[in-house]
Amino acid sequence: MDKIFYDKIKEEKTIEKNDRLLLAISGGPDSMYLLYNVIDLKKEFNLDLLVCHVNHGIRENAKNDENFVIDICKKFNINYNIKHVNMNEYAKENNMSAEEAGRFLRYEFFKENADGRKILTAHNLNDQAETILTRIFRGTGVKGLAGILQFNNNIVRPILNIPRYQIEDYLNKNNLKYVIDETNLKSDYTRNRIRIELIPYIEKYFNPNIVNTLNRLSINAREEKIYLDTIIEKEYRNSFKDDCFNVTYLKTLDKFICQEVIKKFLEENFPSFVTRKIIIDIYMLLFKNSGTSIDISKNIRARISYDKLLIEKYQKINYESLYLNCGDNHSDFGIITLKDNIYKKDRFNVSIDKDKIKGNLYVRSRKKGDRFTPMGMKSNKKLKDFFIDKKIDREKRDSIGLICDDENIIWVIGYGINDKYKITEFSKNILNMEVKDDRN
Repeated sequence: MDKIFYDKIKEEKTIEKNDRLLLAISGGPDSMYLLYNVIDLKKEFNLDLLVCHVNHGIRENAKNDENFVIDICKKFNINYNIKHVNMNEYAKENNMSAEEAGRFLRYEFFKENADGRKILTAHNLNDQAETILTRIFRGTGVKGLAGILQFNNNIVRPILNIPRYQIEDYLNKNNLKYVIDETNLKSDYTRNRIRIELIPYIEKYFNPNIVNTLNRLSINAREEKIYLDTIIEKEYRNSFKDDCFNVTYLKTLDKFICQEVIKKFLEENFPSFVTRKIIIDIYMLLFKNSGTSIDISKNIRARISYDKLLIEKYQKINYESLYLNCGDNHSDFGIITLKDNIYKKDRFNVSIDKDKIKGNLYVRSRKKGDRFTPMGMKSNKKLKDFFIDKKIDREKRDSIGLICDDENIIWVIGYGINDKYKITEFSKNILNMEVKDDRN
């Protein structure tokens, strides 16, 4: 075992006795350094190990890497799981870069297999420096400068503070095998150019200790991030209740804090869609009228409904019309029961003058141009305006059943009957209508 590794995990407590660990192993030098050292630690710490390897399906040698990891696991009697993905296809389908898609698919696989284990990844000190430089070029803020976190929920990075040269020295001096991803040797990607060209250039001409300098920057930024996170968490709790944000409250927040609150929600609920553009678009939505919405993806929408901001999955449902008869009628709007000469009155149980019904009774959803005469009024009102007056969420309106005859809407279920059908002192026959929602 490498003494540097042992001292680090004892000092930083990244691995502790009796831990159950999932190791993310690619077969490359960093991940194999992690695996070899954890294997050496296994007996002393009584560790339960599971290795997970993802084959991204884009390199010719990917299958060789997979077989290498399997052979090592078999040699040391370690349980393993292998996942095959097509990250290019996933990236295209979800409008993200191949690198983002690969990372998302890897971590989803690790989370699926964790079962309460710590997830160990093999990021090192040089990875930290490369990450910070990459984020600087993208215009990151303080949170981005914090870099890769050593502890992030159940994800732990035990070798984050070990430089790459020490890792490679240990492997080579001890003749420990690993594979090389040939794409890492090409300057085709920004990350590779930073590693192969930029950092050596900075070390030669500007700062020979740039890797450690960038690590100090990340430590300073991390302290500021901890402070910011406490504020963001507080404002998130204050503004988000009952599955929606309070628009008025969000508007009182500093713009930066407000956008970070929105970002926190996206990270926790829709992590594939955390982009600067989406965050800004949702923030700008706060200043739009009720009913305004934006589509984040094919089935995720952010919308304003009165004083609420909702960010949710949605699906258009087509509600079918149904003719109604006496007794129970099973409809898309619930069980509708019709009974003669019974008078009851509550939100979902109403009685009307039966003799005023014209033709057939049926239930349907709203249509463009619908009008009726709300109770207490003498003239028709647009159903749309009625819903607005009642502050009924636009997304909910299609799901509200309308009981109609051949000429009019008789009952907007749950919200009121047509004044023309009310019972008066001259009514002779009464029809009772009750709705029980069985749609859940």
